[in-house]
Amino acid sequence: MKIDSLIGEIKRAYQINIENIELHREMIGKVYFLQTQEQKYMFKIYRNFKSGDALQTVQILDYLKANSYPAVSVVRTIENDSHIMLSSQDGSCVGMLYDYVEGAMPQVKLEAESIGNQIAELHNLMKLYPNKLINRTKVDYIDGYISNMRELHFDPEKILELKQYGNELWERIIRLPKNFCHGDLHTGNMIRNEHGEYVLFDFDDASGDYPSMDVAYMCDDTHFNEFHESMYDQTLRLYERFYKGYSTIRTLSDKEILAIFDFIAIRHFQIISRIVQCQGLQCISKEFCDQQYHWLMKWREVCIKH
Repeated sequence: MKIDSLIGEIKRAYQINIENIELHREMIGKVYFLQTQEQKYMFKIYRNFKSGDALQTVQILDYLKANSYPAVSVVRTIENDSHIMLSSQDGSCVGMLYDYVEGAMPQVKLEAESIGNQIAELHNLMKLYPNKLINRTKVDYIDGYISNMRELHFDPEKILELKQYGNELWERIIRLPKNFCHGDLHTGNMIRNEHGEYVLFDFDDASGDYPSMDVAYMCDDTHFNEFHESMYDQTLRLYERFYKGYSTIRTLSDKEILAIFDFIAIRHFQIISRIVQCQGLQCISKEFCDQQYHWLMKWREVCIKH
């Protein structure tokens, strides 16, 4: 969508006079920063296959706001709608305006305990959430990546190993307790405000799946592309600091704690599949896939050893 057309759509729907607009990032959707004379906003255009996730996000954020939990606020249109629909080459897309949050990105290694405490509050609060949450499948978490490898004509023996590892991971995690999960929890999706609260945003991957996945993603101290065996211990140490705060509010079972290292592997399957879904198969190479194959196989070995 051309930028002038986008500005016109936003002005009509929200009756705000945009003085400046700039693209902040583009991946799952496009995120823009807007500036009026009075204040700043963030505007997000969701890809058309994420429309259901976008509408779920509104319901979650409204619930959190009603319960005074620190999360970004959705700005309503002049018709009191939560979003607008925009036309794109891929079809109709949801566009959503958010209040801009002032503050700083947290430093997880220094603030892990206090972040853990607040995430436990989120998980407890969401136990009472009245609406049905999306549940994601093995295709979303694991099998999409395997399909990508086949389309790239990746080494069949390596695909088989990845498939076997994916099956092992899935067999373990489907036995874990389900409730609410943010789904993409890391310091890039939170801002520490002037009150010391962690204001959360980007609930696009939220689900009724595994709370322990949030703990894993928050405590992931690995390098996505380069494998070092020390990353296991680094992640364990970060988890211990995080859990010190988390466990003052709620606890995890032994199986959930062990699954933290499984979820770090699952994140590799999931992220690569998501990148391809958004940007096409041409955005990854066989060399990259080989690198990821070796990363996952080495992580599997380290987890078995520990």
